[in-house]
Amino acid sequence: MSVKKALSLILITALALAVPAALAGCSSGQGTIKIGAAGPFTGSLSKIGLDSLNAIKMAVDEFNASGKLKGVKVKVVVADDGAEPAKATVAAEKLAADKSLVGVIGPMNSGTVNAALPIYEKAGLVIISQSATNTALTESGYKVMHRVCPRDDQQGPAAARFIAEQIKAKKVFIIDDKSTYGQGLADQVAATLPKLGLSSVTRGQVTSDDKEFSPILGRVKASGADLVFLALPDPAQGAMIAKQMRAAGITAGIMGGDGLYERDQFAKAGGPALEGAYVTSITPSLKDVPAAKDFVARFEAKYGGMSIFAGQSYEATNILLKGIADAAAAHDGKVTRADVLAGVHGTKGYVGILGAPIGFDDHGDMTGGSIFIFQVKSGDFVLVGRAGE
Repeated sequence: MSVKKALSLILITALALAVPAALAGCSSGQGTIKIGAAGPFTGSLSKIGLDSLNAIKMAVDEFNASGKLKGVKVKVVVADDGAEPAKATVAAEKLAADKSLVGVIGPMNSGTVNAALPIYEKAGLVIISQSATNTALTESGYKVMHRVCPRDDQQGPAAARFIAEQIKAKKVFIIDDKSTYGQGLADQVAATLPKLGLSSVTRGQVTSDDKEFSPILGRVKASGADLVFLALPDPAQGAMIAKQMRAAGITAGIMGGDGLYERDQFAKAGGPALEGAYVTSITPSLKDVPAAKDFVARFEAKYGGMSIFAGQSYEATNILLKGIADAAAAHDGKVTRADVLAGVHGTKGYVGILGAPIGFDDHGDMTGGSIFIFQVKSGDFVLVGRAGE
C-alpha cells in the first residue's frame, strides 16, 4: 500500500469515528441544538416582544452554563413576525426548514399562532406560546400546540364577573381591533355579561393601525356606557383611546384585557386618563412572587424593567429545555423533534418562578393558571386580586 493510500485510509477512518461522536450530541450533528424564538421583535408590540426574547436568551444562557448536555450548546434562532399573520408563516417556514431546530417559543399573538400552526404541525415542531389566549388554538387538533397562559374562555368570563360584581357597571361598550385575540376576548366578555344581568352591551371595532378614534368614541358617548372594555393587543393604542375619551368628555370607566398590562406603554403613557382603570392579567406580578425574586433582579440588572410576558417566556423556555435534556438522557444524547414534543407534552407539575405548578392537558393547555385583576394607580399597576376570589 502506498503512503498516499495509507494516509487516505487513516483520514477516512478518523472521519468515520468522528461523525457518530458528533451526532450523539444532537440531531444536527454539529454539537449545537437550536430552538426558535418567534414573536413581534419589530413593530408596535416590539417592547413586549423584545423583553420576552431577552428572557428566552437568559434561560438558554443559564442552561448552557449548567452543562446538562455535556458540551452540546443550545442556540436561539430569532424569527421576527411583527405580530402579523403573513410574516408569521414566513417565520415558521424558516424555523421548520432548519433540521437542527427542535422546538419554538412563541409565537406570541393569537393571530400569528393561528397562521403558523399548520406549518409547525407538518414539521412536527413543538411550540410553546407564552401569551396566545384564543380558545380555538388548542381545540383544532394540533398536537404541537402548547401554551403557558390561560385561555380567553377563562379570562373573558373572569373580566365580566369583575365588571358585574365589583365595578357594578350598568352599560358596557366593548371595543376590539378585529384581530384573532381582540375578537376572541371581546366575544367571551360580551357573551358572559348578559348572563350576569347586564342587558346593555354594545360592541364596536377599530383597526390596529387606527390612531384617531372620534367615530367610535361618538358611539360610546351616545350609548351612555358607564364602562368601556378594551380588547386590544396593543397597550399604546389602548392609552391613545383613553386619552381621546377624556378629551371628548367621556367619563366612563375603563377596563381591558391582558394585552394592556404593560406599564410604560399603557399605565404611564395614559397618564391621568387611565388613573383607576382596570386590566386583567394572565400572569401574576412577578415582583409579588417570592420564587421570581432572583429572576426579576437578574433580568432588570441586565435589561431594565420587564414587560408582562417576560416571566412566562422564561418559564416556557425552561420547559422546552427540560424536554430537550430529558430526550438526550433517554436516547444516548440524540435529540429529535418527536422526542422533544413528547417530553414537553408530558410536562406535569413543573415548578418555576410563576408561583404555581405548570403542566399541560391533552390539548396542550396549561393547567393551574389564574386570572389576576390590576388597577392603574399613579402610572403603575396595583394588584386587586384574583378573579373569582
